[in-house]
Amino acid sequence: MKKNPVWSLNESFYGSSFEKSKTPSLQWGLEINPLNTPINKMGVTVSNSCTPPTDSDIPFPTEFPTLYTHLVKTSSGVKEVPVRLPADNEIAIVDWVNFTIGLETLGSAFFEPVTDENIDEVCRSAIHVLDDHLEYIFGFSSTAKNQSGRNFYKQSYVLGRDMGQICIGGQRNTILVMLSGKGCSFASEGWERRLYTFLTTIAKRPKLTRIDLAHDDFSGEKISVDWAEAQDTNSEKGTGFQNGARKPNVEHKGNWKRPNGRGRTLNIGSRESGMYVRVYEKGRAEGDPEDNWQRAEVEFKASDRILPFEMLLAPTEYFMGSYPCFAELKNDLQPAKIEALKKNASITMTAALAIIKHQYGKYITFFSKIFEDAELIQLISHSDQLAFPKRMDSAILTAMRM
Repeated sequence: MKKNPVWSLNESFYGSSFEKSKTPSLQWGLEINPLNTPINKMGVTVSNSCTPPTDSDIPFPTEFPTLYTHLVKTSSGVKEVPVRLPADNEIAIVDWVNFTIGLETLGSAFFEPVTDENIDEVCRSAIHVLDDHLEYIFGFSSTAKNQSGRNFYKQSYVLGRDMGQICIGGQRNTILVMLSGKGCSFASEGWERRLYTFLTTIAKRPKLTRIDLAHDDFSGEKISVDWAEAQDTNSEKGTGFQNGARKPNVEHKGNWKRPNGRGRTLNIGSRESGMYVRVYEKGRAEGDPEDNWQRAEVEFKASDRILPFEMLLAPTEYFMGSYPCFAELKNDLQPAKIEALKKNASITMTAALAIIKHQYGKYITFFSKIFEDAELIQLISHSDQLAFPKRMDSAILTAMRM
């Protein structure tokens, strides 16, 4: 089992140059309890965003179950903080997260501004140091450099095996880390709490810029696109998806009039706003026209609100607080992550086999009359044994073996 490092910004670790120690201590400069994994492989509720969570933290008080608006005055104006409701069950997971940190997080050697002359050296050295943190938090780090930058940053790197992106160079000397839904699924158990502790204890100028919270219903009995459509159609102020006096924008994607098994999506709100909902037929979208796996996702962005770091630890409470209709799901349960991974992998493999049968089935049947099975598989297999279709990568294989 991998040993839990503790992090710290001390000169003995980072030194005064870009050269990183071969055996960094990764001392945080404080004693931290082992980062135990809470229920459903997620974080626990904490009462203070300035200190690392412990097992003795008091949960969010259940005596105040009412929706409320929390506003904070900032240098760029008044901003809203997402509503948080108490929850007894885990009904949501983190399905995407973007965060930024100041480059100076990585040590005094990175205090100087990035210029056109030193950008390659600074970025290469910064990624080298950052990788230790990412490897400990998520279980994977950068794997390749992209040919261009992303999101107005001058350089970018692939995180893991297409688990996200790391952007660096510019943007007020910050680093942007983007962990995709796939990255959230395959990150090491307990990553939410480790990331929370890193952002609140180690990182300089940390900020959550986006976080998606999702709830799955494998059978479609409690939530579905039709349920979401009815919630919006019949809603009044304080019900359904209507938080304010005006009803939100609605978009229908897919064949709603005559469903064709390819999946439908109902989008609520605007992508430009700080809160946006997607309810869609995930099983059908993944390739199984008969599967009724439904998913509801709430995308929070820091465009017009402040995203608390506690959202990493209490996704259920913020998911329930986003829209009135989601508060009604408090007695539901989010399927275990491993079950979702297996189900997704099974659907993907079934869909891929159907494509092979439809497009090449006759050829395979013909050649099976000539060659032995093992010989035929060898003849039609790719010469590179590590080559996988983009949709059928090694992550799918890993999920099927769990």
